[in-house]
Amino acid sequence: MICADLRVFASRDPDSRYDRFVANVRGADLLDVEAFVRETHGAAAVERVREALGEPLRVMFRRSIREADWYPLDVLKSYLTTAKALLEPGSSDFFRREGHFAAQRRRQGPLEPMVGTPERRAHFARVVWHMFYDTGWLEVVGDSPETAFARIHGFPASPELCERFRGIWEGMAGGPFRAEEWRCVLRGDPYCELHLVPA
Repeated sequence: MICADLRVFASRDPDSRYDRFVANVRGADLLDVEAFVRETHGAAAVERVREALGEPLRVMFRRSIREADWYPLDVLKSYLTTAKALLEPGSSDFFRREGHFAAQRRRQGPLEPMVGTPERRAHFARVVWHMFYDTGWLEVVGDSPETAFARIHGFPASPELCERFRGIWEGMAGGPFRAEEWRCVLRGDPYCELHLVPA
């Protein structure tokens, strides 16, 4: 179920490569970012971020986010950018750390059977993607941590989301790896491409 009263947050940026899409994310993503704020900055920080979001997002977060429901992608972007500006304005890796945290949190839960090995991550990539996003798709090329890379197609990229996906890719892979973005739609490439390199 998409929260219809929040569709106003869907991207209408005329400069966006994917401005024709109204992308949505699962409530699980929103719960993960709040859990990250709570774990790294405490419960009081969660309230500060909610207050800074303003209406109607503050009300939405105070009621309850349901893990399986759909919410506009811009709600996630608003929360991420507001939390960083409020809690870590000088941070260069806030979005990436949040993505890593979210991936680890999901990997330790019901996703583990689908992402526990490089082979499974490659096999279930599209399935897992569509569990969280209703726009675009994820392609994994290769089946080992040393060689596999990810391509994100048809998704409305933004600087904070690109950094977050780098963290997610690192967190899903586990081990001493760092994700680098070799291609990005924000630079005019046809897709975003993430490679793992030794940390």
